[in-house]
Amino acid sequence: MSEKVFVAHVTLSWGEKRDYLIANDVEPGLQHRLDTYGDSWNEVMQNALMNVPVAPYLPSNSVQPPIATAKVSNVEARDLGPAEEKLQRTRSQFIMAAMWEKQSAETTANFLHHDYDQASQAEIFADVDYWVNGTKHPDVWAHTKQLIRDQEKRLSEETANQKA
Repeated sequence: MSEKVFVAHVTLSWGEKRDYLIANDVEPGLQHRLDTYGDSWNEVMQNALMNVPVAPYLPSNSVQPPIATAKVSNVEARDLGPAEEKLQRTRSQFIMAAMWEKQSAETTANFLHHDYDQASQAEIFADVDYWVNGTKHPDVWAHTKQLIRDQEKRLSEETANQKA
């Protein structure tokens, strides 16, 4: 029997769609729902807001990737295979739609912003404001996209140095 993993299909506030493996510590709850609720097991995650890394982690862990808050469109259970092994994992912080749709952007962002660096906290606040109020934050998004490019460059440099 092959190992089951949970893949989240998400949309970032700037419109990009990505797939992620669900964080290890969230998987047991989803497995329980899958075993218990049949076809409706994943409803709890639909439209949830979830923190995700938007750039790669570095082998050296010298610089953490920027974190954003994405909106989950769906979660599916899959057998673990080569495609799934290449996906990054979500962070553990998420909030169900039934909660964030009833509270202020500030309350939701305060729950999600965790202890991330200042740039990631700014992105999370901007993302939540977008999802809750529809407010666009092009300056914050542009800064995060630059941080993504910077992290990808660092990864390329670290990979090249490891091969040398």
